[in-house]
Amino acid sequence: MNNSEINADEAEIVRIMSKMPEFSHLETLELDKIRHEITDKIAQTLREYYWENTRGYKTNWTGKFTKAGITEDDGKAAVACARRLEIDIS
Repeated sequence: MNNSEINADEAEIVRIMSKMPEFSHLETLELDKIRHEITDKIAQTLREYYWENTRGYKTNWTGKFTKAGITEDDGKAAVACARRLEIDIS
């Protein structure tokens, strides 16, 4: 992977997560800042979303995703992309 170009998994996470008000700024960031947001903020959000949907934790991310127009399939895709980026979600 060329570190100066966004890869497909990063681009997919940006596409999905930028629908949320908390992450709407993603599309305007430089690549190094996008990567920082993914590893520091989005990873925790996806982790909590995953816990809510698999372990029954009450994190409210599923509702926030739905309100932002992020479908269950989008959420699953974002989690899968994060895992391919070697981010621990579980």
